[in-house]
Amino acid sequence: MNTAPLHRLVYTSVYRAGRVDNALSALRAILSTSRKNNEAANVTGYLIFDGDSFIQVLEGPLAALEATMARIAADERHRDVSVLGTHPAETRLFREWKMGGYRRTPQQDPIFAAHGISGQIDPSRVDFETAVSLAQALSLEEAKHTR
Repeated sequence: MNTAPLHRLVYTSVYRAGRVDNALSALRAILSTSRKNNEAANVTGYLIFDGDSFIQVLEGPLAALEATMARIAADERHRDVSVLGTHPAETRLFREWKMGGYRRTPQQDPIFAAHGISGQIDPSRVDFETAVSLAQALSLEEAKHTR
């Protein structure tokens, strides 16, 4: 049993398209790899992607989050990686998600707008609390449609 204190980390980055990647295949590839890595590291989280930018909330032991961020920073699909904050957390908000993922669609624009994000995500205008709240709202919306 892992007794390391729980932390929550939020970062943003900009998608750097590869030669053959399209946005949806890039998201699927990232999620597939992340789920394997995160399960082994006791990390959970939620990834939001609008085709241009990422917002991700990660939860787990601090050392595991730091190692995860090192992998993300080295990943060719990410550029302009910016950690918005790392804070202690009492409980996991995304305990069911070894890595949940969401690709923005027009149907969820009202959820984004309610969090102050209209149009494409501007990573420079997202803060820690907004990112966590947005991820929670999208996660709940996604759960409604998968039941």
